[in-house]
Amino acid sequence: MKPSTTRSQAGSSSTPQRGAAPRALLVGAGIVIALVGALVAMLECGSLGRPEPAAPDREVSRQPVPSPTERTPVPRPALPQAAPGNAAPAETPAARAETKLVLTQIKVQKYVEEAYPAWLRAHPGKECPRQLIELSEYMEDKDVKDAWGRPLRMVCGTAPQSGATRIKVTSLGRDGEVSEDDIRFGE
Repeated sequence: MKPSTTRSQAGSSSTPQRGAAPRALLVGAGIVIALVGALVAMLECGSLGRPEPAAPDREVSRQPVPSPTERTPVPRPALPQAAPGNAAPAETPAARAETKLVLTQIKVQKYVEEAYPAWLRAHPGKECPRQLIELSEYMEDKDVKDAWGRPLRMVCGTAPQSGATRIKVTSLGRDGEVSEDDIRFGE
């Protein structure tokens, strides 16, 4: 068999010619330069702007967009003015005290009903944490103080009648002294 030589489209052999590659490179570079020049010219004259996105069901309008200096400003609507007699009442000291009371009641209850059972599950064989702060990792609020900024108190131990381990969490309340207004949960 005879070895065959392949012919290119121009009819010459497949062996590379010395002048063909640089010539093709120059033609390709010339085309790229021409395209870049055309894009720059289109950008400068404004014919190649970014189109505004159209709504899915509407046809795109071919009207020219006014420049920012040609646009008329749209006035913003005025906010309604409250009449002096209709002003929102300021929070009263009694309302603030009630809020603090409720927040502390919720926190004390969560220590007993949520944090303590979670602590028991995490510490099998133990009955009581040494300090209330050990339960804080099972709470959203890591602070062991009541709404008045005073530390909460914890008592944990075995109930004399049932023999079951119980926990009790107490806040001294608004006055900060042991009295009837203390907030207690558990037993």
